[in-house]
Amino acid sequence: MKKKYFNNIKDCILKHKEVSIFILLGLVILLAIVLIITKTTSKDDTSDVIVQAPITVEGTICIDAGHGGSDTGAISPDGLIYEKDDNLKLALKVKEYLEEMNLKVVMTRTDDSTVDLNERCRIANTEDADLFVSLHRNSAESTSASGVEIWVHNSQPSADVALANNILNALESVGIQENRGVEFGYRGDSSENYRVNKLTTMPSCLVETGFISNEKDRELYSIHLDDYAKAIADAIYQTLEGIADGSIDTSIGKAGQNR
Repeated sequence: MKKKYFNNIKDCILKHKEVSIFILLGLVILLAIVLIITKTTSKDDTSDVIVQAPITVEGTICIDAGHGGSDTGAISPDGLIYEKDDNLKLALKVKEYLEEMNLKVVMTRTDDSTVDLNERCRIANTEDADLFVSLHRNSAESTSASGVEIWVHNSQPSADVALANNILNALESVGIQENRGVEFGYRGDSSENYRVNKLTTMPSCLVETGFISNEKDRELYSIHLDDYAKAIADAIYQTLEGIADGSIDTSIGKAGQNR
């Protein structure tokens, strides 16, 4: 009798022990579920996060491939490379990238044709382009001269300078021999201006993409042609963004002309 009594107590303890284990296990699972839900909720809760909506810009860009036709522009020392050809190759690639960004592109030439400087400006003005970028190669008697420089109207309008700096910085990021900076006016005469900067009514710049007279610059131009085109297109888009969000001042145009 006594033995049976103790056996019953033992069975009861074992049963309660099993129940306790199940209860404890259930509590552990419940706690894990609560923690998971809490963590997920905190990740999904963006009520306190400010998301800056991307700026979608529109615009018309005039790309000017310098020289062309009977006007060869600069020629490499070995006589094999003409500036007019390099300018057109780069301009057409820039056009492709800009169109991928859903921007309208106007070209002053798309083939090896002669186009007067006044006509280039007329095309841009007639199409009411938002930005004008003229693409060139530099040249010098000294074959050691190298690098990229960009020319802007000598009145230094904010939008024109911003466009030039954006392009120069973008080109430097993909590989140029030297950053020669932004220049104002006309080479050798700061009181004058390149006609494409003088006669266009929108922000403009003239890009000298390396010296055709320098071997290393020619090599870099050949290797990075596509990179240069993408960099210029990105810089143009960046400038349009700055104009759209008001960080680039367009209130004063070239030579003090309001626009």
